[in-house]
Amino acid sequence: MNVDLFGAAVPDAPAQREPKKGYAARPGSGPKGMTCRTCLHAQQQDGGTRNYWKCAIIRHRWTHGPGTDIRLKSPACFYYQPITKKI
Repeated sequence: MNVDLFGAAVPDAPAQREPKKGYAARPGSGPKGMTCRTCLHAQQQDGGTRNYWKCAIIRHRWTHGPGTDIRLKSPACFYYQPITKKI
């Protein structure tokens, strides 16, 4: 705990999580009921022993770490495009 000018105890500020940088827009800003799993922009990247998912829209910001990963269970964002199968 910190102390103010008058000696009174001041509680520490709660730790804030830094928002993930892997999403093109805020998750949940897209169509209701859709997730990153069904989005055209979700792209699998080889990571050696396992694969990682990233959003292709922000490819220019990708790192080789977890900071730009996305979760396939996340609600779709504003840039959501459904996967369409060609026949």
